[in-house]
Amino acid sequence: MSAPFEFDPFDAKNFEDPFSAFKVMRRDHPVYKRPIRDHKFWPHFWMLSRAADIDMALKDWKRFSSAKGTLIDSDVSLLPPNMFNMDPPRHDELRMILARVLTPRRVADLEGAIREAARGLLKPHLEKGRLDAATDYAQMIPTLTMCSLMDLPVADRQKFLQWNLDTLAGDDFTGPKALQAYAEMGQYWERLVAERRQTKGGTDLVSQILHHDKESVELSDEEIGGFCSLLHDASQNTTMNMIANSIVTLGRHPEQRARLIKEPELWGTAVDELLRFVSPVQGLARVTTEDVTLHGVTIPKGDQVLILYGAANHDENAFENPEELNFDRPRVKSHWALGQGIHTCLGAAVARLETKVALQSLLEIAPDYQVVESELVRNQLVPTRGIARAPITL
Repeated sequence: MSAPFEFDPFDAKNFEDPFSAFKVMRRDHPVYKRPIRDHKFWPHFWMLSRAADIDMALKDWKRFSSAKGTLIDSDVSLLPPNMFNMDPPRHDELRMILARVLTPRRVADLEGAIREAARGLLKPHLEKGRLDAATDYAQMIPTLTMCSLMDLPVADRQKFLQWNLDTLAGDDFTGPKALQAYAEMGQYWERLVAERRQTKGGTDLVSQILHHDKESVELSDEEIGGFCSLLHDASQNTTMNMIANSIVTLGRHPEQRARLIKEPELWGTAVDELLRFVSPVQGLARVTTEDVTLHGVTIPKGDQVLILYGAANHDENAFENPEELNFDRPRVKSHWALGQGIHTCLGAAVARLETKVALQSLLEIAPDYQVVESELVRNQLVPTRGIARAPITL
């Protein structure tokens, strides 16, 4: 008699390969209930693993609400207010402000600075012939890009990175360490906003949000601070893990890596295939606003549901041979790595650009790099597929 199926996304044994379990879930347990040991706010949560169900849930914000938070077993009232944890109409009002200032031209203008930063980060390690692709490289590029977008002092970059790790890289998103980081960030943003209120005409994102057209949307000081926290966390966490995971993935697929060097025209689809394959955001939560029945199972109103982006991106009903890394994959842009519906990632273009430039820069100087697999350390699966250490030899 086979053992009953169990899957805990917070158990480290599942960090390296969650996809085998996702396949079983899609086939046998498409609506899977998981109890939370020593829970704080919710005694259990549900998981959706089929692409069709995930697509539906992400687009149906009325039944699958973000207003009570998107992190499992976390009290959203303890976090800075931001549109990530909101539903319309307020979500749409705040999203519109950011969409107006994070323009395609602004994103395109970042490329030169990102490339310069990437090369500068790699250069000190060439003589040693080794670097940690996570801590020495992948974590630094999004942090430096965030400093550029928000006009923050590069000298504070280690502080910014530590806040990001303390708030999003663990398994307790409202624990003492996370709340301390949010408090420190709140004080930092309060001083920053006070300074930038005094000066109009700034081109950084914070100044443009602060001095937006107030006739259309009025912002509270809390919401402005929430914007800063959102930009800080979202602009770093997902992308740094995407870059590190992509470096590991290309190290494990040398034939695909060689194609990128010989056929640079592949980069556009290659980045999206890597996004699908890696799925840097593996899962985010919603809360049901009414009873929802799927596949004969009823999720009660008020329960948390973990929407498994990574399972959707490896669903055999959505992608042929999903466990294969294929830079010729048709319709690859239909993946769920950057969300769907009203919460589709506004920074998607920045993330794609940072990932492409980081990988191109590495392949320019070390096309045959090797991942030191025995020293690879993963620290998380949800919400993001985190890598704590990823040493490579150059």
